[in-house]
Amino acid sequence: MAIAGKMNKLVKTLWLAFVTAILAANVACERKDLYLRVDQVEVSIAIYDIQLELLWSATWSTELNYEWVSEYGYLGYPEEPELVRGTVYTLDSISKKKISSFFNIFSSKGGRVSLTTGTSYDMLFYNFGTEWTLFQQDENFQFYNATTRSSSQPSWITTRSESSDSEMPDTIKHYIDYNQPDVLFGCQVQDLYVSEDPDEYERIVDPDGTVVYLYKVNAVLDPYTFIYVFQFIVKNNYDENGQIITGARGMTATGLAQGVDLFTRKTFTNTISISSEDIKPLQTHTDIQLPDDTASYEGDIFVCRMLTWGLPGINPLEELQKGGPVEVLDNNYVGVGVTLRNGNTHVFTRDVTEQMHNHPTGGVITIILDGGAIPKKELEPKPQPGGGGFNAKVEDWQNEVEAEVTI
Repeated sequence: MAIAGKMNKLVKTLWLAFVTAILAANVACERKDLYLRVDQVEVSIAIYDIQLELLWSATWSTELNYEWVSEYGYLGYPEEPELVRGTVYTLDSISKKKISSFFNIFSSKGGRVSLTTGTSYDMLFYNFGTEWTLFQQDENFQFYNATTRSSSQPSWITTRSESSDSEMPDTIKHYIDYNQPDVLFGCQVQDLYVSEDPDEYERIVDPDGTVVYLYKVNAVLDPYTFIYVFQFIVKNNYDENGQIITGARGMTATGLAQGVDLFTRKTFTNTISISSEDIKPLQTHTDIQLPDDTASYEGDIFVCRMLTWGLPGINPLEELQKGGPVEVLDNNYVGVGVTLRNGNTHVFTRDVTEQMHNHPTGGVITIILDGGAIPKKELEPKPQPGGGGFNAKVEDWQNEVEAEVTI
């Protein structure tokens, strides 16, 4: 894979050792055996860490002003999956199309699978045991899609006619909200020919004296899902009555791909929204530094970490290698419902298209909110619930009665 060669620190590497024992009458003999057994194909797995600097940018840690690591630990991908699913496709010898398949589940330490010599294969690998991700393989092996179900979470997107704090036009499409995908890594090894020639194997001898020919294939597990960290920086967040915005109830991001084809790594062209209520608490910082500003200032920050399939209609890893912004098939808007000091909710909607399309494989997306722009009316204290009463007094009544009636 071209990408694998350039991203050796990025990848999780899966080593497939195809171990084929030769039936030798005399192992010391120099004569080559012509028959290779097919029941000794061994898979060995080693997983390496993903470097966020290569996926996001070399400066992502300085772009993120929020203190995440000290509060919540590692921000990126997990170290290794517990299980790996390997689907093996037999190829037609002439057309090279997939004509049949079977799968095997491997532990992170590996396992064994049978292959026939003199045959070509494609192999698809991805981490097994996901919770939210749905898989659909075409019966003719034309595609292998991954997506999630639609979600019932509330959307925090508003249009310009709905809110003065919205940068989203009224003519925008309606988005169906979907669940976040699981962390998913994988790769496809294409057109692997299992040779019948022992010269193409590494010859080793097992402890029991059996001569084994080792066939190695290097497959690279790259991410199918990409992490975005939405960083909300609140300026002018204090007035004569104290803090204005105290936190957030949830956020929604639009213009994201609905799924991905695991064979091609190309994301779906149809777009969705993803919402999350996992908003980290507000932090106050005195030295906030923005990428486009040399000065630092004081403000409050909250963040949301979100897993996505990425932007629509692209192979994200290919776009990363090309550099530059991705072609815009759909704009990206972020809506966030912030909590005010009186308990009310105020919704901001911001256009983050340029930032998102400069980060096709995830990264830090910074959004500036102005607490001073919240209308004073929205900050007024809420009426306190309580009892009511009235005095009943009638003039010229000989027996004057004063009574309190609770309603």
